[in-house]
Amino acid sequence: MNRRDYCPIAASVEVLGDRWTPLIIRELMVGAGGFNEIHRGIPRVSRTLLAQRLRELERRGLMRHDPGRPGRPGVYGLTAAGQALTPIVWAMGAWAAEWMFGDPSDEECDGLTLIWRTHQVAIPAKLPETRTVVHLVLTGSGGAQGWLDIQRPGITVCKDDQGLAVDLALEADTAQMHRWLVGLVPFRDLVANGHARFLGPSRLAKAFPTWFDTTLFAGSLRRAEQHGTRDALKTA
Repeated sequence: MNRRDYCPIAASVEVLGDRWTPLIIRELMVGAGGFNEIHRGIPRVSRTLLAQRLRELERRGLMRHDPGRPGRPGVYGLTAAGQALTPIVWAMGAWAAEWMFGDPSDEECDGLTLIWRTHQVAIPAKLPETRTVVHLVLTGSGGAQGWLDIQRPGITVCKDDQGLAVDLALEADTAQMHRWLVGLVPFRDLVANGHARFLGPSRLAKAFPTWFDTTLFAGSLRRAEQHGTRDALKTA
């Protein structure tokens, strides 16, 4: 007979103790709903395994699935129990940002995922009032390109050229853009150090960094600097 540890922490580990479940919760927290949306945010999980995890979360009562109308994709959403996990998942990120988080390695650089992530951290009220198309060209390890079709209150991310007139182009190093988007460095440092350059109107170039919320883990990252955690990671 297999005995189980009668402990609430042990019970929670049965739900959150695998690699992918907290990331699935993260994607739903930041607005993903369809299967393809969730997968774009976690591209390293196979579609088969993702489908299994989603079914398991639904079985456990953490997620609901609306199959939608015929010919339309279904939508996933968190139940009350799933919503109650969101502060826990954010807290996991905050803890890692303070104690276990450094600069991205070449393996962690993923330009396509970074471009996708921008629409999840967009600040609707700060986006341009008129439709604006931004062409992102990311270089170095994990380099990729994509287009942001910005129409308040959100952003559509395109991997392929839709033939739209581009209002602003940005060429930047992938690793440095990761550092900016997570809140490690201000965008002005990328420009000053030659890691990013714009082609287009200066008003859009100046406004671009303000369209995105890069402060989610700012407090934890500042504390990491104060007690030298990031310096230790750099030398490890």
